[in-house]
Amino acid sequence: MNAATRDNHGEGSANWVGPVLRAGDLAESVARAIAEDNPGKRINILDRGDYVRIHTDQQCRLTRQTLERQLGHPYELRLLELEMPSFSGRLETRADEYVWYYRNS
Repeated sequence: MNAATRDNHGEGSANWVGPVLRAGDLAESVARAIAEDNPGKRINILDRGDYVRIHTDQQCRLTRQTLERQLGHPYELRLLELEMPSFSGRLETRADEYVWYYRNS
């Protein structure tokens, strides 16, 4: 399994990308799904109480299939935006996949 760290102090990288979610069960499931969808990557989880930052270096992928498996029920990825007040990087959305990425341009 990927390295996942919980960091309450904000250690960061300018190239980290990923969602900022309201804290709760969905955020926990998203963190587990991101760890599964990004093999070999370090997943950094910054818990700020009311919200959680989940990010990886350069690119962060989340698939509907993996998130549904983690949640234990069907889920439309577009609904994630209701629980995601912010994110780092750029975001490419599809019905079955979200990809946050870093591009220096």
